[in-house]
Amino acid sequence: MPHVLRVAVPPDVAALPPHTGHGRMWSRVLGELRGRVKLEVRSPGRGLRRRPDVWLADGHRELPDVRERLVVQVHEAPPSDPAVRADITPEFLDLLDRCVAAAVERADMVITGSAFAAGELRAVYGLGAERLQVAHHGVDTSVFRPGGRSPIAQPYVLFVGVLHPRKGIAALREAMARLTAAGRPHVLAVVGSPPRDRADAGALVEQAVAGLPGGLVALQDLDDAALAEVYAGADAFCLPSLAEGFGLTALEAMACGAPVVAANRAALPEVVGDAGVLVEPTAEGVAAGLARVLDDGALAARLREAGPARAAEFSWRRTADAWLEALGRVTAR
Repeated sequence: MPHVLRVAVPPDVAALPPHTGHGRMWSRVLGELRGRVKLEVRSPGRGLRRRPDVWLADGHRELPDVRERLVVQVHEAPPSDPAVRADITPEFLDLLDRCVAAAVERADMVITGSAFAAGELRAVYGLGAERLQVAHHGVDTSVFRPGGRSPIAQPYVLFVGVLHPRKGIAALREAMARLTAAGRPHVLAVVGSPPRDRADAGALVEQAVAGLPGGLVALQDLDDAALAEVYAGADAFCLPSLAEGFGLTALEAMACGAPVVAANRAALPEVVGDAGVLVEPTAEGVAAGLARVLDDGALAARLREAGPARAAEFSWRRTADAWLEALGRVTAR
């Protein structure tokens, strides 16, 4: 019989909550790997009747102390952009740098979600191609798809993501104020969560959902089906983020047929391709991009068609295929 790869995963990684982007990636990929490998959730050194061929771990957490080969997933290197670094606390930057540096040093193979993120890991840590695997994240198009009924009655522009300054929510709010002043009737809809690395997280949330001249709708605790309906009902989805290792919410929005306006930064052009409008992540740039989509019905219709087609190229099975390739490269050595 052919050997079935035995892959061990630490319990804290397997238990990451699937409602977060990071947790969604892990839960979906591990689900895809089950049945293709012998997947075991276990702590190092406990109950090891038979040792695994390889460990699979998260490069942003404490790594398991194991003697077997180790593959880690690293979402992104610490940002090099001074404007982005200025919005992240020094303590969190130090933690991120220490975790990723340790992961890169110890791992036999590093998996990351985009070619952009891979380039950053090469630039910052000198990581060679022989220890690096790009595996784009995916989207479940049986859930994230056009259709449904949004709970928001007014025409709206949508933002989904962590309410961190680097996500560009301030530029988006200013852009929406400009659009309102120009007579466009759209409200801003925000589905956001507080940043975990900021002591002023509460104030950032309050700033993000404070009233705008054209109106604002803040939504919380949406399951995936409800979130998909909110995506699908948007006249535009906007992610003017300064730093993204991938850009999962932009992919989900495209899958639901929402016209996407995204920053021409980091991994977002790689994910959006020509199925969205790429802009400078300033209030002026965002306002101009949104105005194009909201005023040009033909453009909006093209993006509503192009988005799901683009998103179909990013499945969780393809993500798992790339992870499995990385595991195979390590164990074949």
